[in-house]
Amino acid sequence: MADVSHTVEDSIRKKLPYPLEDLVDLAYNYWWSWNRRATKLWEYIDPEHWREYKNPVKLLLDTPRERFSELVRDDDFMNLYELVMDQFTAYMNPRSTWFSTNYPKWDKPIVYLCMEYGISKSLPIYSGGLGILAGDHVKTASDLGLPFIAVGLLYKHGYFRQEIDEKGGQREIFPEYRPEEMPIKPVVGKDGKPLLIEVPIEDRIVHARAFEVNVGRIKLYLLDTDVPENSPDDRTICDYLYNAETDKRIKQEILLGIGGMRLLRAIGIEPGVVHLNEGHPAFANLQRIAWYMEKGLSFTEALSIVRGTTIFTTHTPVPAGHDRFPIEEVRKRLSGFLAGRDDLLELGREGDQINMTLLAIRTSSYVNGVSQLHAEVSKGMWKDLWPGVPLNEIPIEGITNGVHTMTWVHNSMRKLFDRYIGKVWREHTNIEGIWYAVERIPDDELWEAHLEAKRQFIELLRRKAIERNRRLGIDDPIPAIDENALIIGFARRFATYKRATLLFTDLERLKKIVNNPERPVYLVFGGKAHPMDEGGKAFLRRVYEVSQMPEFRGKIFVMENYDMGSARLMVAGVDVWLNNPRRPLEASGTSGMKAGLNGVLNVSIYDGWWVEGYNGKNGWVIGEETTEPETEGDDPKDAESLYRLLEDEVIPTYYDNRARWIYMMKESIKSIAPRFSTHRMVKEYMDKFYSKAMSNHIWLTREGYRGAKEIAAWKDRVTSAWDSVEIREVKVEGGKLSARVYLDGLKPEDVKVELYYGVRAEGYEIEKPHIVELRHPRELGQDEWLYVYEGGALRHLGDPCWHYAVRVHPHHEKLPHKFLLGLVKWEGLD
Repeated sequence: MADVSHTVEDSIRKKLPYPLEDLVDLAYNYWWSWNRRATKLWEYIDPEHWREYKNPVKLLLDTPRERFSELVRDDDFMNLYELVMDQFTAYMNPRSTWFSTNYPKWDKPIVYLCMEYGISKSLPIYSGGLGILAGDHVKTASDLGLPFIAVGLLYKHGYFRQEIDEKGGQREIFPEYRPEEMPIKPVVGKDGKPLLIEVPIEDRIVHARAFEVNVGRIKLYLLDTDVPENSPDDRTICDYLYNAETDKRIKQEILLGIGGMRLLRAIGIEPGVVHLNEGHPAFANLQRIAWYMEKGLSFTEALSIVRGTTIFTTHTPVPAGHDRFPIEEVRKRLSGFLAGRDDLLELGREGDQINMTLLAIRTSSYVNGVSQLHAEVSKGMWKDLWPGVPLNEIPIEGITNGVHTMTWVHNSMRKLFDRYIGKVWREHTNIEGIWYAVERIPDDELWEAHLEAKRQFIELLRRKAIERNRRLGIDDPIPAIDENALIIGFARRFATYKRATLLFTDLERLKKIVNNPERPVYLVFGGKAHPMDEGGKAFLRRVYEVSQMPEFRGKIFVMENYDMGSARLMVAGVDVWLNNPRRPLEASGTSGMKAGLNGVLNVSIYDGWWVEGYNGKNGWVIGEETTEPETEGDDPKDAESLYRLLEDEVIPTYYDNRARWIYMMKESIKSIAPRFSTHRMVKEYMDKFYSKAMSNHIWLTREGYRGAKEIAAWKDRVTSAWDSVEIREVKVEGGKLSARVYLDGLKPEDVKVELYYGVRAEGYEIEKPHIVELRHPRELGQDEWLYVYEGGALRHLGDPCWHYAVRVHPHHEKLPHKFLLGLVKWEGLD
């Protein structure tokens, strides 16, 4: 197979005059995507081409040689070019980074696997929030200097390009992308030829080529099966992101997980830590377990290593976000890989299905939701994995999402921050104290910067409308939008739970809101419905239908093909960011963070990140400040609250109290920018998960896997005895609490016995429980031990408002979480 990409790279190098040859290295590194000067450099070469594709490799390919000769003689271009290249060189070769300063002895990579990545418009392998978050995670890992490797898939047709017809129907266009025209390079083997990975699927080997994407200092590897060595059907495995066919979807996830791990081995990368972003790549852990077993380790020993070094992030409570496949279908696709090890599938079994989220949880020690509320929701969803464990102690943590600030901050805002905060904010985004300097920004300068963002967004909206009208043969003039009027933006996936049509509950009321001549309001909607989501498509049609009604024409706009390019302008170019999902289905939501960073005020349901982000001064809450789940029956109540909020608070403040509005903009920036940045998020992953998983890796694998063998033997001993373990008697007398515990051969150091007490909530639930370990047991003989407690808690005995219990659970100092095994026995006192 010819090395097409290198041929393209070489041809570009030959085309460029000597002073501009470094443009090639810059083009093949997505660092330019979050450096404003670098994007300005590409724009300088051909503004129209850049606006259309945002792809520097294609730009260099399509630009005539004569244009480069002109640019060499253009002093303005050459000065900008030298400045950008100096910045790029300094970034790629730092003296030190946050990571090298804080973790100087770390010597293994962190491997991150995800189904999609939103790096830039020119790499269309993302569909929505999961991919954008993954892209921001990778960029921040680069900024902080983490030894980070990302793995994903390269989709020939990407997600889809959205076209909206005359009736508001969504049409999906799947363009075929040419890898050689993208800022990616094939991975080559030692022989200089493109590397092929062998992935067993069913009774055959499927070959996958790999591409390398440079994202600053980080490598992102993408796999694809479109090679001559494969059958015609296997060549199409990676044709579409989130392929709706069960067969292709299972194969994609095998390729991502098992293929991804085999790629890393082929290029000599041994992970220290593995981070599964959603359940899609969970098969990676089956491959890792199988490899350790091939080295002679038992299943429990292999699982202990894999589990102890894996982080799993779940992103949604919505069922569609948790892949379930018939177990027989998975067994068939994995038959060549399993080769008699069918017990591996039991890790993901849920009845007669394989649940990829379940597989990920059962093979990970560190599990998190993407906001504090989502972590609580996830505990409720998966509590059956930890029977008898109180909800608040289920080992699922919350690490709230963030956004990559330099990608999403508008250029006009960036300049203000540089001027009044100092450039220190760029590298220390998560330090809250820095952002108090936002108060120094003069109101008129902040407002003018916001108006500049609005003008650019209005121009984008107008341009998209003209392009659509031209395509459909519509001759209507494009209504002008007043930049001084209030613009409300709603842009996200058109999933029904996000309730895009909530504002249309009372059209008469909405008509009065948007058509007030003294206080005009514009509404802009953007987003795609999944091709198989008929409900989402119906919502999109309804929004478009209302936008075309005479009373709403020119006031409600539907923006076609919302993508990363549109999003960067929209999150800064509207005045209000509207978010009205049905709680608690919005696990986090990051678009509102991007808006808040740019001084755009959030109007949102109290859900996801807004539960943590809202402070009473930086936006508004629709409905009540409660985390109670909602149903369809709550829609009218939320609609009424939204109308009232717009009529009584948002619109009057915008038009009658500009000083208050700007005060809220500053509050939004300083409260949201640091706390909801990926700099804070990635540092939190490092502290809570990555560093602990790396310590586990060292302990488990050293000296011939001595640690893995030790803890596996302990687990086997504990689990085989556990059914017989019991708390035989608990009594209180003479100012003492005593408990007799039968351990069936286990030793006291294998368990912890605890007094669990507190104010009774509902039933036997305890609100804010107190936990006291019962120490120094006395051996009674015949595997029975006596535990005694003499403490202040006993004075509450007899109080009907208090509840007490004694519990026993396994304990090992190297167990990442005390309830990781899900084993606990209880004995209540009342």
